[in-house]
Amino acid sequence: MVITPTVALALDHARTLSQMKGLEGSRALTSDTPAAEAGQIIDAFRRGEVPILLLSPEKALNPSIMRHVLEAAAPTSVLHGLDARLTHLFVDEAHIVESWGRGFRPDFQRLPGLLSSLRDTNPNICAVLLSATLPLAARTVLRDGWRLKGPWLEIDARVPRYEHDVVVASFAWDDARDLALDHLIDRAPRPAIVYTTEVEAARKIHARLGNRGYARTGLFTGETQGNERQRIVQSWSDDEIDLVVATSAFGMGIDKPDVRTVIHACLPEGPARWYQEIGRASRDGGQGLAACLFTKGNRDNDITKAYGLATTGWLSRELAEARWSALLNAARDVRWMNGRRFMTLNLDAAREGLPPRSGDYNRGWNMSLLTLMQRAGVLEVQSVPTIGDQPGSLWQVEILDPRLLGTDRSSVWDDVSIVRDHERAQARAELEPFVAIMRQPERACVTRSAFELIEPDALTPPCGRCPACRATGTLAPEKLRCDGLESVWTDQPAPAGLLPAGTHLLVPSDSDFEWGLSALLGRLAAARIEQYVVPGALADRTAGALATLPVKLGLVMSTEEWSSTATPARLNTAVLLPHNDGAAARLLAQLGDKRDAWSETSWIIVARSNRELNGRRLDQTVSTRAPLSEGLLDNLVGTRLEIA
Repeated sequence: MVITPTVALALDHARTLSQMKGLEGSRALTSDTPAAEAGQIIDAFRRGEVPILLLSPEKALNPSIMRHVLEAAAPTSVLHGLDARLTHLFVDEAHIVESWGRGFRPDFQRLPGLLSSLRDTNPNICAVLLSATLPLAARTVLRDGWRLKGPWLEIDARVPRYEHDVVVASFAWDDARDLALDHLIDRAPRPAIVYTTEVEAARKIHARLGNRGYARTGLFTGETQGNERQRIVQSWSDDEIDLVVATSAFGMGIDKPDVRTVIHACLPEGPARWYQEIGRASRDGGQGLAACLFTKGNRDNDITKAYGLATTGWLSRELAEARWSALLNAARDVRWMNGRRFMTLNLDAAREGLPPRSGDYNRGWNMSLLTLMQRAGVLEVQSVPTIGDQPGSLWQVEILDPRLLGTDRSSVWDDVSIVRDHERAQARAELEPFVAIMRQPERACVTRSAFELIEPDALTPPCGRCPACRATGTLAPEKLRCDGLESVWTDQPAPAGLLPAGTHLLVPSDSDFEWGLSALLGRLAAARIEQYVVPGALADRTAGALATLPVKLGLVMSTEEWSSTATPARLNTAVLLPHNDGAAARLLAQLGDKRDAWSETSWIIVARSNRELNGRRLDQTVSTRAPLSEGLLDNLVGTRLEIA
């Protein structure tokens, strides 16, 4: 099950997955899905016919859907024919859990509760959080909220993208920026996306393009209706439109490989949004253009708007206390259960000074208050009913801090205010250096500077393609280093295999790995070998063969890929030695380090027993055990299987 932040992303993922072998049945369940179709998707998921189900957090936490998800997570079927076995919960674009969950999408911060419920049903459910940009604030929220009681591992490549020619320009007035924007759109390569911060700005740009004769365009904002969303995503994918004007609703994860240009007709509210959105271009590895045109002169300029977006979403202490008093006075169903205090809060309760019916505005600020209090650890949201795909007004919460119910609540609001002030300060601290970078783009490499704001520990070379690099003649780097990939689970169980731990020499029937490769892989798969290190020329054939064999993972790595930062996983592994003696000797030396560290793992070296490397035969150096032949492997596997 994959949680996605936007309808556009869910639809795009479903479209992409439908073209992949074995994943054609993957489906997206969104707020725009008709009720009858939604029921059919859930039933197909319960039967095990939907390999990947894409949901919004609101859908995933909907009680009627959550019931079926928990059913699928159970180790055994609840009814005959319900063969789904949920194994993984993925959260795509996980960085927005912090920023969006803080205010208008509080269910993002309730998702750890879903994982907790899934693990109550099946402790082996795995959670994977994915993002290309993870600022410190988002990283902290994810660690605190998702760690639960299980093991936690962070894999962080810390590698920026260098495909973009970066252009940054600021203007005193809107009219000057609009002229430059029109000039750029007339010349920028297609397909292209123009991003704005505000819906009204996107509408104006789209209308102006229409008046100037542009027909192959689309307008995509948070207010775009369901059928129109689907039409734009599909038309964009099919090259029927080549220019989309959008807010961030069209931002994260939309995977069209050949986008050539991304233009920001605004100043994004932080480096993470800028980096995410320029990442829509050049996903095919080709050249891309990333231009940012923003205003800085008038009072209502793009810099002011960026600060407003980055630092809003927090209530003042006075208003927070007033809102909590109103919620508490309107609370219902207050009860104790096993020493724990629960109550139902009505988010339509209006603080003093507001009219009784303040609608969505009042409800939204009450949502923000409760999610802040949850982050401060003084209460926990237990359940949120939904109306369609939106949160309802009656939220059940557990009171974790009894001071919330006392007559003198000043000390608890001291604690909540500390959390609020820290979050606001951190948001402002992340934006200020980004604004400085964009105000003076000639001073330092824009790409490197912005990325290092997102990943403070990254040590990245200049991009060679931004205003500062062009001014100094700095060239783009020829090679990029991936860090963080050496991270591994330290407490994972020993892999279960049919051969003893240690190193074995297996003599293949076909030492050239030509006519006998398929049979060899079949025998290794029967011995529960889950990972295969093979010469690069055999990688595709090996992966294709393993797709038809009874292996759980079937990981394939080419011998050329094995390096100090890219190594095999801790699994029972077969290594098909390359024919080149130098390459084979280096591979065995690398294997020696892994073999000593992972003594409980089976390593199968596949080569002729009389082959000599460094002046000695392999049957004298690789293993203390006698070599195995493929035929003998058949007998050993058959014996172990019979015992099992």
